[in-house]
Amino acid sequence: MKIAFLNIHNGIVERGSEVFVHELATHLSNSHSVTVFQTGRAKKERYTVQEIKGIKEFFHQSYSFCNSPLLNFINTRLYYFGVFVFTVKCIPYLLKEQFDWIIPINGRSQGIICRFIRFLSKKKILISGHAGIGFEDKLNIILGRPDVFVALTKKAYKWAGKISGKISVKYIPNGINTKKFSQNPEVEKLTLTKPRIMCVSALLPYKRIDLLIRAVSIIPEVSLIIIGDGPLRGEIEYKGKKLLEDKFILVPYVSHDKIVHYYNACDLFSLPSKESEAFGLAYLEAMSCNLPVVAPDDQNRRDIIGEAGLYCDVEDIKRYANSLKSALSINFGNKPIIQAAKFDWKLLAKKYDEIFQNK
Repeated sequence: MKIAFLNIHNGIVERGSEVFVHELATHLSNSHSVTVFQTGRAKKERYTVQEIKGIKEFFHQSYSFCNSPLLNFINTRLYYFGVFVFTVKCIPYLLKEQFDWIIPINGRSQGIICRFIRFLSKKKILISGHAGIGFEDKLNIILGRPDVFVALTKKAYKWAGKISGKISVKYIPNGINTKKFSQNPEVEKLTLTKPRIMCVSALLPYKRIDLLIRAVSIIPEVSLIIIGDGPLRGEIEYKGKKLLEDKFILVPYVSHDKIVHYYNACDLFSLPSKESEAFGLAYLEAMSCNLPVVAPDDQNRRDIIGEAGLYCDVEDIKRYANSLKSALSINFGNKPIIQAAKFDWKLLAKKYDEIFQNK
């Protein structure tokens, strides 16, 4: 069976959807012919990479603009236009190669164009809900009209079922490469004192990183490392240094291959993002390295983390701090690793394979 992934950012950045494409494409290539259409330079992969050239770098969605509504508006429109141009450039390849399944990642116009391709060549479309419950994935369902929509959480599965009509909706969570993310003696050398709390996140408002900084600031002797970048970088860096001084560092970028060394250098992971977050891949990465987690108390997080951490109202800073302090004192044993193993890509890729074979 021939499967095509379309993601403008693959080979450029390494966020959740890009990691999703790489891992799923790698596992599916064991039994299928898989091609990833991207704008990043082709690297040696187990799947075929089709580099789409001619998309200028400023079309890529980035977080380099300041937190200005006007600049964000311009940036977003450039991104949508870039996705449109990228997808149009993919059309000749998609028609020529006669793929059985197309998996568009970038939404909006990409989903509509893939519908047009399906009309011409009877291909099937699968869309995975990386935007989460809300406007973007609603558009992906209504405008994209995929043959299958995959929800990443149980809550998103119920939500999508109410608006999908005759579209088949499946629940398959995001996954983790447990071989890549594991406990090992190779750790990043950090100057921060222990115990160390770690957070990996884009620095965006809904991630609520400021709550974590405030909570850590009232726990004596605890350090915090944040890995990520975004429009709130300046604000987060200022607040971290002001409240935590030398017990805080912010690392804007670490390659996905190296970030495991940072997880193994820390004692606890926490990400206080809102429930609207589509999934939260960093939770799985941390747990796969046997780091316990402190997270907001909602059903999505409980489904992901299970007994591998603690839950609290992160908006209550004192309770958040107490939960962080408690988690550092609890011996979770191998509960984080055991929980992460439930999301191993070897298991989840089989579920996608079942969809492709049976639909």
